[in-house]
Amino acid sequence: MRLVLAVVRDDDAGRVVDALTQQGFYVTRLASTGGFLRMGNTVLISGIEDEELDPILKVIESHTEIHAAPPVSDREAKASPGRAVVFVLDLQQVVRL
Repeated sequence: MRLVLAVVRDDDAGRVVDALTQQGFYVTRLASTGGFLRMGNTVLISGIEDEELDPILKVIESHTEIHAAPPVSDREAKASPGRAVVFVLDLQQVVRL
């Protein structure tokens, strides 16, 4: 099992959540702030089976846009613009109560 934490722009979050739920994924949406995408962000949380990782990543990728922002530092200037930042963590179990 995996825990997927996807940081997406607020502009993309609604499309991603709709697409994920249409594909049968359970997802929790949290408003967030931070420096990953330099704009208003949403964190999407989903517990999935291992074999669902590729499908969920494809949904996230296909329903987000590439957003470019002016670099704030030299280090950031070397980074390419992105659609989302996705953390995938091993998970022992999911309990739905």
